[in-house]
Amino acid sequence: MPPDLFRSKFLRLLLFLVAMGGVFLLVFWGVGSFKRLSYAERLTLKIAGPFSKTASYLGTALRKAWQHYIFLVNVKKENERLRQKIMALETELVRSREVELENQRLRKALKMVRLFQHETPVVARVIGRPLGSWQGLMIIDRGLSDNILPEMPVLAPAGEAYGAVVGQVVAVEKHYAKVLLLTDPSFAADAIVQRSRERGLLRGQGREICLLDYVSAEADVRENDLVVTSGMDTIFPKGLLLGRVFHIYPGRSKGLFRVIEVKPAIDFKKLEEVIILRRVRLQ
Repeated sequence: MPPDLFRSKFLRLLLFLVAMGGVFLLVFWGVGSFKRLSYAERLTLKIAGPFSKTASYLGTALRKAWQHYIFLVNVKKENERLRQKIMALETELVRSREVELENQRLRKALKMVRLFQHETPVVARVIGRPLGSWQGLMIIDRGLSDNILPEMPVLAPAGEAYGAVVGQVVAVEKHYAKVLLLTDPSFAADAIVQRSRERGLLRGQGREICLLDYVSAEADVRENDLVVTSGMDTIFPKGLLLGRVFHIYPGRSKGLFRVIEVKPAIDFKKLEEVIILRRVRLQ
């Protein structure tokens, strides 16, 4: 900005302020007395009154706006503080709920541990589980350091069942082990139908449904029958739940035998803890 223009604007502003100061002096000079206003004072009051009124209203409005702004800022801060507190409480509630659910699962596992005390069972956490039924392996956080060996049975609680079969250990490292699930095509367990005592071989198919093979076409097997371990394969103790008969195909679809589908008792995608029975297969 050129210096002359700046000085010109500054002088005009200064003159305006001086004039307004004079006006206010004329208006308020002698307020303490009750003398009659002179013509000049009345004229000045008449001219300055609207400006004074506007300035008063404007000042009041600005003060209220500022107070409202400060109030909104404080409200925003308080809302943020409350929001953070609610998030902290929700986080704590979720954590407490997780602890409660874990305690419930571990209590069920403890009941099974007591049932199999002679098998020296150990509880393990699942740290890698299948995303789908085609994945027949699971990783647990127990290994050689816990005396875990291949072929040891792996179980889990399933409702009020005595114990349900998850699979068996197939590979071991110092602190980890791989578990072959009963849905894998490599898995097989000697089984019986609990109600009729009909015997067969439960095999995985790489999907959610297993097959109960080598059951005679004339055998007494019905849908919803429970299928349990027979104990004759020297790996799994007798009476462990394998699953429930899901579907029976009519006729002799496999020569002398009937095709029977069994739905496993365990939902492998939801497993979080398992129990390993530290028994070794008889030679």
